[in-house]
Amino acid sequence: MKNEYQNEVRIIGGKFKGKKLTVNEAQGLRPTPARVRETVFSWLKDSLNNASVLDLFAGSGALGIEAYSRGAKKVELVDLNKDNIKSINECIKNFNDNNIRAINADAIEYLKKCNTHFDVVFIDPPYALNIYESVLTLLNERNLIDENSLLYVEMRNGTNQSVVGYEIIKSENAGNSKYTLWKKSSLLF
Repeated sequence: MKNEYQNEVRIIGGKFKGKKLTVNEAQGLRPTPARVRETVFSWLKDSLNNASVLDLFAGSGALGIEAYSRGAKKVELVDLNKDNIKSINECIKNFNDNNIRAINADAIEYLKKCNTHFDVVFIDPPYALNIYESVLTLLNERNLIDENSLLYVEMRNGTNQSVVGYEIIKSENAGNSKYTLWKKSSLLF
């Protein structure tokens, strides 16, 4: 199935502004548009400096690499598609930095084995997976995030996803997508 995006996206801010990233044709891959990324990174601007970032379902790597460009200290980009990881690795090899890694793995299996704390997590899976609750539950159960961590979750427009232990603090729609910012809930359940 051919996607509706061109074969590349550009980093829109930070030290790698203008850098092109390859977008492979893969079922379910929908790179986050520049105008959505601009909004998301304005939400996150104060949280990225020296942050540890996880980009699950990385696809083109645009969200994780954009975070790195804007001051994140450590970034892990996880994707199951080997071609996506190959393209991301081609891009990040030019950074000559061991603090940004592309990992070819299933997101759930990665989270089950991970022991790293993350300040910012991007969760943008193919919509058909319907995997949000599993991912958010694992992040919380494995203590991979804390009450100060921020989670970007993108889902199909019209979806009303809620997960025990979390609250949505920002939400907007663009085309077929609903993009949201989550954090651990301050309410006790």
